[in-house]
Amino acid sequence: MSTNMVKEKIHKKYYFLLHGGFFLFSFSAVSLKVASGYESFSIPFLAFWGLALFILFLYAILWQIILQKFPLSTAFANRGIVVVWGILWGMIIFREQITFGKVLAAVLIVTGIVILGKANG
Repeated sequence: MSTNMVKEKIHKKYYFLLHGGFFLFSFSAVSLKVASGYESFSIPFLAFWGLALFILFLYAILWQIILQKFPLSTAFANRGIVVVWGILWGMIIFREQITFGKVLAAVLIVTGIVILGKANG
């Protein structure tokens, strides 16, 4: 296997890790939104807050690995995909409406990520 093919496989693996981390991160917002439905400092409220903190702890570890493998501009630009996950979770879990503006914003975010990804090789 050539060096370029190995680099490409490694690169794809880290993109999977990058977006897997963002997918995980998006669940912290879901957990906090669920927590907001309970009385402050009740057991369910604290449980969902604890879950969110645990998710953020795991994400922080992944983020450090990601920052070792990607240029900072690429890593932060890809972070915008969390907004797309938020729109999807809002629709699927919380039955929120998806508006034209939300779809347009998601398309712009993904387009920006693709453009920056191609610019960085």
